[in-house]
Amino acid sequence: MNLKLRLPVIFFAISFLLSLTRAPEAQLFIDEPVTLSELEKNGFSLAERAFSEPKRTQSNAELKKNAAYATIIEHLAAELNHLKASDPLLGISMAATHRLFDAAWLVSSGAYFELIGVINRIDRAPFQRGTCGELRFIYRLAYTLKMNGQKIYSRLPMTVNVVFWAKDGANNAANCHSVSLHYADLLAGIRKNARFLTRANLKSIEINLQSVRWPSTVRPEFGGYAEYLLRVFRFEDKNLVLAPLENTPDVARIRSKPQLKRELIGYLGGNFDQVDDGIINLPEKFLSKKITSVALNGHARLANLPFSQLFDAKDFADFDLTALRTAKTPAAFIKRLNDMTCSGCHEGRATAGFHFLGTDLAATDAVNALLHSGSAHFFAEQPRRQVFNEDLRNARIPNPRRDLSLRAGDESGKFGAACGVGDSSYENLTCDKGLHCESLNAEKKLHPLGVCLPDVPIAGSPCINATAHTDENPHRDRLTQSQRIACSKGYSCSTVGVGFPGGMCTAPCSKKQPGEICGSIANLRGFNDCLASGEAFAGCLKNNVRPSLLKSCGKESFCRHDYICARNGADSGACIPPYFMFQLRIDGHPKP
Repeated sequence: MNLKLRLPVIFFAISFLLSLTRAPEAQLFIDEPVTLSELEKNGFSLAERAFSEPKRTQSNAELKKNAAYATIIEHLAAELNHLKASDPLLGISMAATHRLFDAAWLVSSGAYFELIGVINRIDRAPFQRGTCGELRFIYRLAYTLKMNGQKIYSRLPMTVNVVFWAKDGANNAANCHSVSLHYADLLAGIRKNARFLTRANLKSIEINLQSVRWPSTVRPEFGGYAEYLLRVFRFEDKNLVLAPLENTPDVARIRSKPQLKRELIGYLGGNFDQVDDGIINLPEKFLSKKITSVALNGHARLANLPFSQLFDAKDFADFDLTALRTAKTPAAFIKRLNDMTCSGCHEGRATAGFHFLGTDLAATDAVNALLHSGSAHFFAEQPRRQVFNEDLRNARIPNPRRDLSLRAGDESGKFGAACGVGDSSYENLTCDKGLHCESLNAEKKLHPLGVCLPDVPIAGSPCINATAHTDENPHRDRLTQSQRIACSKGYSCSTVGVGFPGGMCTAPCSKKQPGEICGSIANLRGFNDCLASGEAFAGCLKNNVRPSLLKSCGKESFCRHDYICARNGADSGACIPPYFMFQLRIDGHPKP
């Protein structure tokens, strides 16, 4: 055979043989409730994994006897008491105009923490040299109680993320190829290595808790308001202590020490490539141990952007940023830094301040169920994480680069995705055909990004734009000069004042077109009056809704900022405001 003819055949044969030995696709997360329930019953409860209890506890009343858990309770209770002291309008009942998380849930005999997810984060190896990334066990606060003689089950907006260093069966953190193979089947890997998923290998315990919520009637220009306490704990010797938050600067301390600020600028200047790739891990001397993220419109509020509080463009004017891919200008450089903070990331394509809330049980009342476990960011991130794991399993050096949380790689320019509105750093963030980029409710200096929206508005499209004025104190934030954005003919605008952030176009179900689904919208006054009377959430919502067209959603069809994908049938979802969901608000629940 002619050599020129034989070479392609040889190459094909080698490729075919290599494909037979190629590592299988990794399992990146477990969110199936039955599987997770079995894991929890067999050694993977919060009590056993985070707090070294010999067996699973049945309630928070029992768990509070654990000294480490008691440390967390004491800290959170003190934080909540401080909030109450600083705001006399805060209270734990529906009668309060500002609503506060009730710390009694943390010690209630009817409340407990459910395992809602196991996440393979081996892709985080670049953040900490000498490690192979992380394995995360996420637990969510839930309860089963009686209200007016009726048994009620619900979850609450609080998660506990128990993070372990990823190691293989030989307790080897140096060979990441081996570790990636070991956890390719995530379920089998964690069962086999349960003895390594203990305090000796525990990185951190991370809390995300909705501490405060104001209804839209109190904060009408934003469609409501909420605060989320973000805290990290770690063990030092036998004591659980408050730990620094990753890449989240201590603004007050750095401001008070000019030399520390100069050191931080110098450190950033010496690590351009890591900022550009989104994998920098700032030294602890720069970091804060306390941060609160705020919503709604959280991606563009100064309170969530600590680097914008510390720096402006002139601080980086002498830096040559032209070679960078994600931050070619000082404004974009600061934006990239904000995106890597805890508060910035938790408001980037998130679900009401969270990136993972778990899959609701099939038996959960449909009016209180999310369609999927993760946020738009979470699902758009999976292909990048899969490629990273695949490279490790095939003994290749992975590309460490991560996209902005607001525009993860697989999201493309779909409805609701972030897009560029002038800064050269975002020229590649375009919108798909039939969509255009529009800046909504944002100060462009703080947030030089827009949102991909349909050229012809559909249900779920925004119908109100405004000028944003944001402050380090989010209570002072304002939206002014509101302007209507026309909905399509026959559609109406559900306004911000009744709970729809940015307004939302809707129409009778008879006008349904592609991208829309027939769902229900709550009648705000009747719904809130019903809750205030002490009736159960499900009954109040069922009896105070009207059928309307909504934006359809799923794992590949996301909602825009400040909307979540609620279950609207067995396999379909509809975009609604987050605090229309009982499980995403701290008020209206029965007493703990």
